[in-house]
Amino acid sequence: MRGLGLTETLSNLPESAVAVFALLTQLGDVWFLFAVLGFLYLLAGERVASNPRRAGALLVALSIGALALTLALKAVFAFPRPPDAGTASIPTWIPPMLEAAYLDVATGSGFGFPSGHAIGTTVAYGGAAAVLDVWNRRKRTLVAGTVIGLVCLARLVLGVHYLVDVAVGVGVGMAYLAVALRIADGDPARAFAVAAVAAAVGLAAVAYSGVPSELGPVAMALGAAIAGGVVWGRLDASGTAVSFPVAVVGVVLSGVPWTTAYFAEPGLVASLVAGAVGISLLVALPTLAARVGGEKSGGGTSRTT
Repeated sequence: MRGLGLTETLSNLPESAVAVFALLTQLGDVWFLFAVLGFLYLLAGERVASNPRRAGALLVALSIGALALTLALKAVFAFPRPPDAGTASIPTWIPPMLEAAYLDVATGSGFGFPSGHAIGTTVAYGGAAAVLDVWNRRKRTLVAGTVIGLVCLARLVLGVHYLVDVAVGVGVGMAYLAVALRIADGDPARAFAVAAVAAAVGLAAVAYSGVPSELGPVAMALGAAIAGGVVWGRLDASGTAVSFPVAVVGVVLSGVPWTTAYFAEPGLVASLVAGAVGISLLVALPTLAARVGGEKSGGGTSRTT
């Protein structure tokens, strides 16, 4: 009923087309959105937004709230994925060493409603269209809508979601984005606060639903939202973008606690701490890099005088 026959129809596409959509679906995966928004926060200049650091932090906060909301809704509804969501036909041209990776991106596990990819892409790319200054508003919206549409279509082609899953996911993402942007009014601290509320409510909902596997990831989002707001409020995160090597190291280091908490399920408290540590590293990096650079510059000057 949720699929309306579309998922079954699209699953009959050629192997090459399915492989392309398996790649496209990564545009809405948690790891990809974390990396993209992390680099945007650290590297974006004034061509991207009048206050790129603030815009980047705002988008990071929005996506944390979207993740918490996704996990909570999945646990509350507990609707299954399509029957064949956990299986995929591996194209013959894929090297054996990449078969496991292909299966990981081309299949789905856990609950299926609503689509987390649909919610995440709607909030991340829709939020980017709303707060960034590149191009004009119409073009940004068109690009964001295209990416969201491709990711949603990819979920159907891969057979990991029903049509209703992605449609409701987009609707939930749009509603959350509209509410969060209005409350935040351009202030990342407020956006982190909204994300913290969403995560706290989500944690209670997951606990009530009796789905222990989702407690850790939601707690991770709660820790990240609280820490992100605190660190943003206490540090001066303005200034120029950091260098690319520093950004790479920062995104990797901040992503390690997230990845560990998301996949290893270390427990409620450990996940909360991991989320807090990861986002603190990311948000504080520009200030720390500026201070280290200033100290080195000052040290160099003192030795020459």
